[in-house]
Amino acid sequence: MKLLWLTSWYPDAYEPTNGDFVQRHAKAVSTLTNVDVIHVAQAGKDKSHLHKVVLNDEGNLHEAIHYFDFKKTGIALIDKIRYNKTYLRYYKNIIHQYIQENGKPDVVHVHVPMKAGLIALWLKKKLHIPYIVSEHSSLYLKIAKDNFDTRSFYFRNNTKKIFQQAALVTNVSLAIAKALQQRFCLKDLHIIPNVVDTNHFYFKPKEKNKTFRWLHVSTMYPLKNVDKIIQTFALIDKQRDDWELVLVGPIKTEYKNLIEDLQLQSKIKFTGEVSYEEVTHQMQLANAYIMFSQHENFPCTIIEALCCGLPVISSNVGGISEALNDSNGILVEANNTKELQAAILSLMNNPAQLNEEKIAAEASSKYNYKAVAQQFMSAYRSVINF
Repeated sequence: MKLLWLTSWYPDAYEPTNGDFVQRHAKAVSTLTNVDVIHVAQAGKDKSHLHKVVLNDEGNLHEAIHYFDFKKTGIALIDKIRYNKTYLRYYKNIIHQYIQENGKPDVVHVHVPMKAGLIALWLKKKLHIPYIVSEHSSLYLKIAKDNFDTRSFYFRNNTKKIFQQAALVTNVSLAIAKALQQRFCLKDLHIIPNVVDTNHFYFKPKEKNKTFRWLHVSTMYPLKNVDKIIQTFALIDKQRDDWELVLVGPIKTEYKNLIEDLQLQSKIKFTGEVSYEEVTHQMQLANAYIMFSQHENFPCTIIEALCCGLPVISSNVGGISEALNDSNGILVEANNTKELQAAILSLMNNPAQLNEEKIAAEASSKYNYKAVAQQFMSAYRSVINF
């Protein structure tokens, strides 16, 4: 099977963590077949950038990360039009060269419809190559600040075309999949979850500690409600002092100042941005994981925490309830800090209520590379044999 991935989101020099979950899907599928990834970095019309190509090979995974020439005129509208045209022209040239060297792929797999999906549309029309689309964004939820309905006509119209001409569409959660189905009347929709490298994220028994260690890992964007998490722990501190909270991700000045104002510097600590391996280490040291986002799709960090055996407290948004239940965590209403406080105290007051080893075993069986890769392989075969 010749498999070509076209990715709108993928780690690159401009955004090293953008679409890292797509890369993990690629690594998973590459355990069963060759995966060729072509990613054209979208630096945007506001940046000048130079041409270069970075090639990475890891087993059956072959990545080509392209950066295209673009020089600004300084006129916003003109630069936007020029940027889009340059992006598509450059991408088409790359595909021409790829097919000359490797032959036609049997199926194209688009990750995030805009803008890489425009190339899949072109390939379907020109060479009759079928494609599937995996959407990872939660922008189809009304609560999202930059939701689909706020986007330009160009974005909305092309996204619709890409979805409706796909052989099938996948999403990591049923919640977002339903939103896609209702909006675009999709003919074939598969739920394939995010994946966890269980060679890194696994249960490791912890030494008993008097301090209950909480962990939060994120980009620290406003939608993650990190300020509300901090404020809730300020209330917890009035009832119990045997806790600490570790925040993994970019150190934001506003959160640092809030912690100082609440005099919680000794209890709430930042690690800053760390490596993938260090995230594993932090999870294996923690007693529980916490997330309180305004909206999500199906966060990787939650299932990584579960694979490490951590009980999880999270707001009930997006597809999170598809991963969390009474046996592995507690769901609370989004933005409801009273419910969040009660859930934190419940877990601290009775930490043995959830079996860490069982949590890890069940999560690992669902989200490991082989389990998820087999679901993608089934989708590819259905498209090729259609």
